Amino acid sequence: MIAQQLKQCFDPFLKLELDIWENFEKYGEVRRLPKETIIKEAYATEKNMNILFVGSGGNLIWNDNNYVCIDMSFEKEFMLDYMSFTTQKPTPIEVRLFEDSTFFSMDYHHFQMILNSTENGEKISRLVTEVAYFDKQQQQIDLLTKSAKERYLELIQMNKITERTPLKYLASYLGITPQSLSRIRSEKK
Repeated sequence: MIAQQLKQCFDPFLKLELDIWENFEKYGEVRRLPKETIIKEAYATEKNMNILFVGSGGNLIWNDNNYVCIDMSFEKEFMLDYMSFTTQKPTPIEVRLFEDSTFFSMDYHHFQMILNSTENGEKISRLVTEVAYFDKQQQQIDLLTKSAKERYLELIQMNKITERTPLKYLASYLGITPQSLSRIRSEKK
């Protein structure tokens, strides 16, 4: 069942046979943790690549007495400090769950082992990099070309957010105050 969930996460980008994901599954574990759990502390090194099956989380940076949400993750998406994972160096990014979540987690050592020892390891690694880059670049473009309301409505349309996403994190991700987000939400209704 885990291999099938992994396959569903990757199929939109790279269709591989189920047996490849069954092998991938052997080197990781499924974790279930409650909301507000910190998966990676700020100024620590990211040790795991995580793929969300259920729930949501985000990458946060502490700034001026507040957390700023620089990235959000939802079902079938990666949830990690990718820069730290890749370089195996600390960053100021904290990775936190926004709600009770279930996710697949593979440590850096096993990820590198698969990358270097299997025929599809390089494809999978390249895919992780491309998706992370594409998502971040699209977020930057949207911040410069769309209003907070437009970005919020797109997230809803893509089923990227729910009422379960904490208002303070969602507002900071959109670059607005929680009060402004409350106004946008009330206009939508």
